[in-house]
Amino acid sequence: MRSRDFPGTVKAAADAEAWLASESGALGLAGDTTFAINLCVEELFLNAVKHGHANKATISIWTEPDGARLEFVDDGQAFDPTAAPAKRLQGPGTDFEIGGFGTGLVQKFTRRMTYRRAEGANRLVLEFDAGPNKNPDLRAVSAE
Repeated sequence: MRSRDFPGTVKAAADAEAWLASESGALGLAGDTTFAINLCVEELFLNAVKHGHANKATISIWTEPDGARLEFVDDGQAFDPTAAPAKRLQGPGTDFEIGGFGTGLVQKFTRRMTYRRAEGANRLVLEFDAGPNKNPDLRAVSAE
C-alpha cells in the first residue's frame, strides 16, 4: 500500500492527482482506471476542503487481484457520500444548475464505496476495476 498526506487546500488537490497518476503507473493500472481514480479523488478532495473544511487528507492506494482500492481519509465534517442522494442530469442540453453531481459521479466510476466515520475522520474506500475500459462510460467522459 502506498500512502501520502496532503494539506487541506485546493492546490493540494492537484498535487494529489499528480501523485496518484505516478502511483497508478507504478502499480501498472490501465489508463482508464487512472482516469477514474483521479476524477473521483478530485471530486472528493475539493468537496472535503470546500464544504467539509478539512485541514488534511490522506490517500492510500493499492491493488488486489480483482482491481484497485483507494482510501480517502479527511478530517473535515462528517459526510457519508454512500448515503447522499446522487443528482443526475436529466436529458440532453446545457440548461441545468451546476453543483451536486459529485456523489453520482463517484458512484458511477467506482465498483463499490464503503464509508465509516472513525477517530474524527471520514474514511472512504473506493473500489475500481483495474483492466482497460472496465470502468463505465470513461471514454464518453474523457472525450468531452
